[in-house]
Amino acid sequence: MIVRQATTNDIKLLSILFDEYRQFYGASSDIAQSEAFLTSRFQNEQCITFISLKDDDFTGFIQLYFGFSSVECAHYYILDDVYVTPRFRRQGAAMQLIDTAIQYAKYKGAIRISVEAKKENLEAKRLYDKLGFMEDDSFQHYHCFVQ
Repeated sequence: MIVRQATTNDIKLLSILFDEYRQFYGASSDIAQSEAFLTSRFQNEQCITFISLKDDDFTGFIQLYFGFSSVECAHYYILDDVYVTPRFRRQGAAMQLIDTAIQYAKYKGAIRISVEAKKENLEAKRLYDKLGFMEDDSFQHYHCFVQ
């Protein structure tokens, strides 16, 4: 498999995989909504997306969103989405995608990549641990849902 940065030319095919990802997390299928969301992120330069490919098949993707630390006066990335389609799981694609994101963040001078995972997602935790992510013992995360 190869990993490369996605471009606007990839949005049509990426939207199908993105829709599959959203369904995996309980959302209803809506390819048009997925495509519109991705198009907006690309047009407004609000994320960095890498895709993994095997031959001409999109096998997975990872999205990094921009974050900023006021205290450190620096930028970081939020790894919000990483997904590998079931047919290509357990072949190293997720590790390759995350490793690419780490190398990209280093290249861009980011101070870190932050990621959240559900406590019961032990497979993701093992992968993040293996790739050098550390669990945050200093902060608790809170959310205020406004919709």
